[in-house]
Amino acid sequence: MTSKKWLYGTALLTMTTAAVPGYAQENGSEVDALRAEVAALKEQLAAISAKINAVEKKTATEVKWKGGPESSGPDGWSFKPRGRIHYDAGYVSIPGDYAANRNLGFNSRVRRVRLGAEGTMPGGFGYKVEGDFANGNVAFGDVFLSYNPKNAPINVRIGNFETLNGLEQIASSNNNSFTERAAFNDAFLNSRRLGGAVAWHDEDNAIRAEAGLFAAHSIDSSFDNDGWIGAGRLVYAPKAFGGQLHFGATVQQREFASNNRSTASVSVNAPSTNQIARYRARPNTQLTDVRFVDTGSFAAKSDRIVGLELAAIFPGFYFAGEGQWTKVNAYRAGSIATGLDSFSGGDVVTPAGDPSFFGMYAEAGYFLTGETRGYKDGIWSRTKVLKPIDKKGLGAFQIAGRFEYLDLDSNALKNGATNNFATGISSLASLNTRLGRGGKQSSYLFGVNWYPIDYIRFMFNYGSVQVKGGPMAAMVDPLSTLPVDKRDYSVDVVAARMQLEF
Repeated sequence: MTSKKWLYGTALLTMTTAAVPGYAQENGSEVDALRAEVAALKEQLAAISAKINAVEKKTATEVKWKGGPESSGPDGWSFKPRGRIHYDAGYVSIPGDYAANRNLGFNSRVRRVRLGAEGTMPGGFGYKVEGDFANGNVAFGDVFLSYNPKNAPINVRIGNFETLNGLEQIASSNNNSFTERAAFNDAFLNSRRLGGAVAWHDEDNAIRAEAGLFAAHSIDSSFDNDGWIGAGRLVYAPKAFGGQLHFGATVQQREFASNNRSTASVSVNAPSTNQIARYRARPNTQLTDVRFVDTGSFAAKSDRIVGLELAAIFPGFYFAGEGQWTKVNAYRAGSIATGLDSFSGGDVVTPAGDPSFFGMYAEAGYFLTGETRGYKDGIWSRTKVLKPIDKKGLGAFQIAGRFEYLDLDSNALKNGATNNFATGISSLASLNTRLGRGGKQSSYLFGVNWYPIDYIRFMFNYGSVQVKGGPMAAMVDPLSTLPVDKRDYSVDVVAARMQLEF
């Protein structure tokens, strides 16, 4: 900028000198020459000024505030810190005569504490890294590198992220309407895995298709060497009837690692030496480790999950629903696994066939203050508060209701045998143990959410959970004459959350 001012000053001095009348009368030809030089200098100054402005613009860094500072620089570079804190408190009632587990009743916990960053790099590359430090443990959220060529309708991701397993599971926990995702996501072990995926969308962004291949584990110290997950998701999201519609379908083929025969052992800390599969779910809250529906451990090679999604978003009102079916490829009673498939855990249940399970939810919600639920690129996104409290408003108020159903019952498990792979001898388990495998769980949930500003939310959930059968039915209702899988009972669940995100 100093050089620019000096050049302007020199030019003005020259022009002033050329304009002196006495000097012009002495030598008119020299005046004309000087005027020509001044014109040339002015052109040079304009060119230099343009170059200086271009350099200043190229080197400038722009900083915006989106819940946190987001800086963008030249050539496609950007950086934004991100994080969230979810603090939960609530109560799970003790059903019937069941008092064998102290992890019911009132509890509180830090559900998530995540810190990380995201941004873009030159050439169409991007990144996202999140670490979770809740409850003194270190884990990882999304950790991936992405590639989105300019003006191209594709996006490539490589790293640790969700395996394309449904609308609610893929969406950020910051943007779901209830404190926990549907129980089938818990039961079917929908989670992040290491892998890669390629996504495509049409010009109107109404059709999206994505396919990926993943390892059977997420970022951890696992040496599982041949388990894999192939997944795909297709979404059609047209705008119609004054709102946004969403139709989706997903499929996952999961081959369990042969030297650790279960994706379940990674997710729910089952002993890795048992080489087993297991499907179970909490009662719509992570404030307890008690599962009232639980298949128990059984020998399996792989499973396949097929899911359907439906949603509609209008000003103020929305509804959504999903369903997923899981079919397990199990070992048969009396079979002997060899090599990497061998079971080192001794006695393992082998089903009488291939178990099948089902889960679903249907949800509707309404914003009393007129907001529209956030939706972008085929998933839920942040809801924009129309009148936040810092603008002398009341914030956003949302009410929501949901029905959930999870069926982990399977005659293949109830009729299964306990197989000792060391001896090859099979035996039927006790009647109550066999009938107690699985269970059905129906949940009736009601939620109220308050968003004082875009990045803070207070949540309250109440749920009545109806359980039929399952591993605890005999203890909850020990005097019933009904078979264990026909006994039913209920549990009340209350959960509240303080949420901060940026």
